[in-house]
Amino acid sequence: MSPRFPPTSPNPPDLIAFEEARARVLERLRPLPPRRVPLTEALGCVLAEDVAAGEDLPPFANSAMDGFALRSEDVRGADQGSPVDLRVVGEVFAGSATLPKVEPGTAVRIMTGGPLPPGADAVVPVERTETSGETVRVQLAPPERGFVREAGEDVRAGAVVLERGRPVDPATVGMLASVGCHQVPVHPKPRVSVVSTGDELVDPAEPLGPGQIRDSNSWLLVAQARAAGAEAFRCGRLQDDPDALRRGFALAAAEGDFVLTSGGVSVGERDYTKRVLAELGDVTSWRVAMQPGMPQAFGMAAGTPLFGLPGNPVSCFVVFEVLVRPALRRLAGMPDDRLDRPRVMARLAESVRSPAGRVSFLRVRLEAGDDALSASLTGAQGSGVLSSVVAADGLAVVPADQTELPAGAEVNVILLREDLTWVR
Repeated sequence: MSPRFPPTSPNPPDLIAFEEARARVLERLRPLPPRRVPLTEALGCVLAEDVAAGEDLPPFANSAMDGFALRSEDVRGADQGSPVDLRVVGEVFAGSATLPKVEPGTAVRIMTGGPLPPGADAVVPVERTETSGETVRVQLAPPERGFVREAGEDVRAGAVVLERGRPVDPATVGMLASVGCHQVPVHPKPRVSVVSTGDELVDPAEPLGPGQIRDSNSWLLVAQARAAGAEAFRCGRLQDDPDALRRGFALAAAEGDFVLTSGGVSVGERDYTKRVLAELGDVTSWRVAMQPGMPQAFGMAAGTPLFGLPGNPVSCFVVFEVLVRPALRRLAGMPDDRLDRPRVMARLAESVRSPAGRVSFLRVRLEAGDDALSASLTGAQGSGVLSSVVAADGLAVVPADQTELPAGAEVNVILLREDLTWVR
């Protein structure tokens, strides 16, 4: 077997199909109960209700240009060769409350956004005028309502401007502010408690002792959860002791809307995690037909959803992206078509292998070719090779019914980076 691909063991008889595992997770989750949050806290949340405008936007007719408000009939036929002189009787700025009246033969200087004064029905841009004292020479004949933004031109009072299920992005924040929605009805961002288990783990700042490794998974999972739109925090590291695990998991479940743990979900003699979790609720260990990331656990611990991920860092990363990320976004209220990362089609730059009966997620780098994207493996595909993830643009998906794909074969690639606009 190629050194890029780790050896595989026979599939256990209780293996669960990947799509079935995904369906089981999602069917148990519902969006978090709606609440109203200040506009300053709404960014990144999902609207829980339609938002309607309480007033016209803009609320009054106003000038689209810096220029002069006037009566269009007074300057009919005006052009550069035949200008029309009008007397300037005042000025209007954005926010002006008292407005001068435009009588026949007069004009009012007006700034962009300024309310259209009574009597005026058009605006001439300042670039098409010349002024001398209190006289303006107009060199353009605008149509009636020319260069005027009408009341309600953008939005009419009562119209739905934002629909339930829309993620709140910067443009949404601007619209909410424009229609006066300062308390926003949203599904809150899920709070994710991340727990690490294992006697062998040490924090990044601690020196390594014999047989110890650094705890990277909790930092990885917090970052992935935040990138998925959740609020996430580390709950500390738990030793491989049943009493410590019970206390730690119960606390994590009480503090968060979702609990993530890594390690302790395989079949090892000292893997106490799954036993303790079964005591706290209905968390079940299962083996999913995917590579990497077969051993997992999922269920409710003290009423809070909990997902147990494998201890190997690449397995942990991949399982989060394809199973946990959509679960968190379901809790956040995202519509079904926004649960997963975008995908693209690409052609393999080399042949790849996959264990029979399992969906493989291969770390690949993408390059733009003349007629298609090209996907190349980022190196060894072992579940402990985190550098293969760091170098990856996406995860190439090899279906469970394929054991080998030749170079040039088309594959679906899950994009891992938001800046890959050139591949779409």
